Amino acid sequence: MPAEIAIINGQAAVAYQGEMPWHKLGTAMDGRPDVDAALVAANLDWEVQLKSMFYRHGDKTIKVPSRRAVVRDIDGQLLATVGSDYTPLQNREAMQVLQPACDQFGLTIETAGALGKGDRVWMLAKMPDAIEPVKGDKVEGRLLILTGHNGWTSYSARLTPVRVVCANTLQLALSDKAFVKLRHVATAAEQLEQVATLVTNMVATLKETGESFQKLAARKMTADEIIIYVNDVLGIKATDSVNPVSERRRQAILELATSTGKGIEFAPSTAWTAFNAITEYVDHIRPAEGKNVKAIKDANQSALFGTNAKLKQKALVLARRLAA
Repeated sequence: MPAEIAIINGQAAVAYQGEMPWHKLGTAMDGRPDVDAALVAANLDWEVQLKSMFYRHGDKTIKVPSRRAVVRDIDGQLLATVGSDYTPLQNREAMQVLQPACDQFGLTIETAGALGKGDRVWMLAKMPDAIEPVKGDKVEGRLLILTGHNGWTSYSARLTPVRVVCANTLQLALSDKAFVKLRHVATAAEQLEQVATLVTNMVATLKETGESFQKLAARKMTADEIIIYVNDVLGIKATDSVNPVSERRRQAILELATSTGKGIEFAPSTAWTAFNAITEYVDHIRPAEGKNVKAIKDANQSALFGTNAKLKQKALVLARRLAA
């Protein structure tokens, strides 16, 4: 199952605008789809139901008193088991927060999908505002809405900036302000109030992040400083004996930082270029090194949620120290 995308009734639960994703799955969306259209295109127009659970003991069937099963209505797929106090949030209810964001604030839905068995569902919208750490090198804001049907995935929104020139996902300078737990509201007025606060805060966070990135673009670095920076990010000491795999990765990053990185011409020999060498390697080069579907999937997931996401965060912290 490439990228852990859910397969529901034989169809991939993902839709997208623009170029087909690397996994070659999903339905293309045209124009400016609304939430309902995106849910249909992504095979997410279903609901979950809570079912009682039972177990057999000899010839008796006994009800489990404190657990219930979360079941998808269109195919009976068991998504998770949850506590008796769990209240499901349906896909449409969760993603509807994006509709006033699109209608009132100009966001555009770009992708939607589900992971695993369909127990984690997301929708991604592009914000109308962008930042330019240096002229010509644009970074666009994306707003990710995530919900789950498993009892542990929180209903949340997060800001995800993307560097246009190479489509790599940047870590945030103010990451603690870029994640918001959402609440399910009953009225349209409450929803619009929540959306207005959310979008306003995310726009402000994107602006502050842009200012931080501008400082990176203004910090010139010598060739030796770039080598030291890359070593520090990778945790390599000058006296270390580096294994061939680590050395190959270090050299690939240094090449991106000094000559081949996308957009290097906008701010050559700077902390901005060095930082983006790490993000470009993690997001694009590292997955391309995968020898099979599992390796590619693991690399992509790591870039967003795992070890390599932490590596990008470390790269930003160290770059900001240089700029300071």
